[in-house]
Amino acid sequence: MERLGKNRGVADLESPADSRKSLYSSFVWTDYKAQLQKRVRAEDLPKYFQLTESEKIGIQETIRLNVGTTPYYLSLSDPNDPNCPIRKMIVPRREESFFSPEETLDPLHEEDLSPVKGLTHMYPDRVLLFSNHECSVYCRHCMRGRKVSDSSERMETADLELCFDYIRNHPEISDVVISGGDPLNLSDPKIDWILENLEKIPHVKICRLGTRNPVTLPMRITSDLCKIIESHNTDRLSIFCNTQFNHEKECTSEAKEAILKLLKAGVSVGNQCVILKGINDDGETMLRLHRKLLELRIRAYYMYDPELIPGSRGFRTPLAKGIQIIEYMRGKVAGMGIPQFVNDLPGGGGKVSLGPNWYLGFHKPSRNHVFRSAVRGTYHLSPEPINSEYEEFYPEISKETWSKILQNSYSAFKGLGPLGESGK
Repeated sequence: MERLGKNRGVADLESPADSRKSLYSSFVWTDYKAQLQKRVRAEDLPKYFQLTESEKIGIQETIRLNVGTTPYYLSLSDPNDPNCPIRKMIVPRREESFFSPEETLDPLHEEDLSPVKGLTHMYPDRVLLFSNHECSVYCRHCMRGRKVSDSSERMETADLELCFDYIRNHPEISDVVISGGDPLNLSDPKIDWILENLEKIPHVKICRLGTRNPVTLPMRITSDLCKIIESHNTDRLSIFCNTQFNHEKECTSEAKEAILKLLKAGVSVGNQCVILKGINDDGETMLRLHRKLLELRIRAYYMYDPELIPGSRGFRTPLAKGIQIIEYMRGKVAGMGIPQFVNDLPGGGGKVSLGPNWYLGFHKPSRNHVFRSAVRGTYHLSPEPINSEYEEFYPEISKETWSKILQNSYSAFKGLGPLGESGK
């Protein structure tokens, strides 16, 4: 038998497909703990992908967070296609090695808005609880790369108790978002303890779990975990879940099984996707994703504009892309399948919603509002109520625009109707 030379190893002998088969058969696939133990690290990526030069540079020189993926999420990726959307979220690329001038570690100023370690208080009635620094998969677009996969950011029990004390002492807080890292990477007893503490605070009425495990490690959503969540999902505390599916390839039967378990525990599930260059930055891809999400019984919540985090230039898209995507989706899927396009403002300004300009303005002489139909592109008139005190509030439509659209407009009368005619 030929001996292996110094520079030869398993990766030289096995194809990525063969290496994947060996990995997948080496443990019980449905055991989430084994999935985590078998996570693929940066040094393992050459075994499972035919890497491009850009990916090799990205792995060696990334300024982002650590590399890691579960075998399950790896199985959704293509070992040979560098344009595979899942692969782009797993494997660093050359763009990750650049710290661009517009980028910063904490663009949302979460640390400045942190009264105690692990807690961000940006909105008066809400706080974000950073429960855990670990994730099942370290997504390359992660907006908290400064904290995730960094052991110095570990939240000990004493740290969490200080967070609970702060929440107890601030009765205006009614909503706690548990994030991380991924809170569902904590043990069942730790999750039980956190939810129990929140449930005991009288003014906390809502708890939102921010987790990507239904996407990256759906077998983590066990019956035991759901029993714990359900036991705290009471008349005192309403528990929701927000996850992040970014591409239809992530909408698997395993993911649907995980979502159904959460729903049966009384937990409503919403999705917060991120527009990512070359992955989902077009209307048709986003439409297919959100149709799939409805099949999984997940309602659309947010579609984020990417954050200005280090090494993220390769993922960021023009602001207009998000507006175009929403415009494309409207009328092609039910409203509960259309997310709000939001920009989480740099500098801690919070979220603002953006969208196509369906409203053209107010025509004072006829007292009509003018809209553009998302479905047909036609113009439609809606009158302001009699004796309204808000007529000065609305932007006025120009005479030129009014003259241009008047003969092709529709009202409640199916044609122009009396108000439209009076405005000639």
